[in-house]
Amino acid sequence: MTDKASPAGWVAQVTIPGKPDVRLADAPWRPPIMVAGAPLFQYFNVAIAAPDKAIEATAKHLENSPEAETWVISVVRKLSAAEIAALSLEAGEVKPA
Repeated sequence: MTDKASPAGWVAQVTIPGKPDVRLADAPWRPPIMVAGAPLFQYFNVAIAAPDKAIEATAKHLENSPEAETWVISVVRKLSAAEIAALSLEAGEVKPA
């Protein structure tokens, strides 16, 4: 039997949607509004064991960013205690990955 350690933190992914692109007058074959590109992703290392609390801390870390209310935050990978130590994260800290 394999014992897996509880996570000591998480990698949080912030998904920033692509910007809408308004149709030009010389391009009538395009829809009136299109998404100009793929979404952008930002990653943060979070030294909080609970995934929901890690998401909340990441949102608080980004609260002064423009358009932050349209961003989607999720946890994508567990961080072990050794990884937290190697990243020099203090308990409750959020840092860009």
